[in-house]
Amino acid sequence: MDDRLRQLISLLRSHLLRVDVKPLFPVLSDIEWSELYELALSHGVQGFAYEGAFFSNIPIPPTLREIWRQRMICDVRKYYSIQRECFRVICNLKNNDIKPVILKGLSVSQAYPYPELRVMGDIDILVHNRFFEAALCLEEMGYRAKKEVAVHHIEFKKKNFLVELHRIPFTPTGVKNYDNLIKAVSFTGEEHKYIKVTDAEIPVLTDEDFINESIEHILKHLTHDRMALRNVCDILMLFVTYQRNSWIDYYDLIEKNGMGEQFSGIVSLLVYEFGLSEELVSGIKLLEPKDEQKFAENVFSILSAHKGANKYYSSLSVRGAFRMLFNYLNAVRRDILIKYPYCRENILLRPIAFIHAYFDYLVELMRKMIGRFA
Repeated sequence: MDDRLRQLISLLRSHLLRVDVKPLFPVLSDIEWSELYELALSHGVQGFAYEGAFFSNIPIPPTLREIWRQRMICDVRKYYSIQRECFRVICNLKNNDIKPVILKGLSVSQAYPYPELRVMGDIDILVHNRFFEAALCLEEMGYRAKKEVAVHHIEFKKKNFLVELHRIPFTPTGVKNYDNLIKAVSFTGEEHKYIKVTDAEIPVLTDEDFINESIEHILKHLTHDRMALRNVCDILMLFVTYQRNSWIDYYDLIEKNGMGEQFSGIVSLLVYEFGLSEELVSGIKLLEPKDEQKFAENVFSILSAHKGANKYYSSLSVRGAFRMLFNYLNAVRRDILIKYPYCRENILLRPIAFIHAYFDYLVELMRKMIGRFA
């Protein structure tokens, strides 16, 4: 990892773990601080980094500090706006006897020192049953389904809000034995942990389900999407908040499904770079420090302040592409996904819609590949 990334991690440690990092933090020029700010933005951790500098009494150049503060104010406003909209959606689903579960952003933010600093861009909702009816409820609220290629969720958009309606936590591409992984995830459905939102209670995942889903979500991003420090911070707060005697069962589950090395890498990064206590992650195999360094460099090499890459497009094999199409057709057969409104009434039209969407995806894939080698 380069120096700027390590300095950003130091600021995150300061805020999230309440560690004074000033004695080891270098004196940076205005240009270096600007680079650090841009890097924090690209990882979605600008609020955590700012508060980390404040906690450790590390001075930020005045002009940049004002820009940084204004960005945080916008982020906080957006957080509460999304929170209010999430409450409306959840209440609407519950009034229709649909039991939703909030995933990721809004639920994981409750583990942070200041939840409103957890940057969010959308609302993720998991519906165990009655997925079709939940989609119709969203349409009645003014949301419209977007054309995207994903088996695990459908995106619905309304003005400035984006809702991802999930039937499963994440898409199967990149996992050796996805079906076994899904079967092993225990969604209780009836029992919920609650958070307070505008004098009302909204159900989120139970502790066990929350841990399962969060770990899987991070690894999903690691295996076939870009990796951001915001996701690493989510795992960090998970370990700190939900301390337990042993995490070995989770590690065994992940390893059995072909992601043991990635999970070990993430945990090693938390121990060696963030300073997380090894006692909190007992039972998980750690990488050697040199291997962890190599892992971190590989993970974060695709991200910078000015250039983002998507490993998913460049790494998807032909076999993986056909596997994804097979999953679409299976989903159609089971009548659990909606892609386009005109497909709703006649299920026989849905394969046409899926193939249409998949063709668009292949065109996008070719454009990415051509751009990569141009």
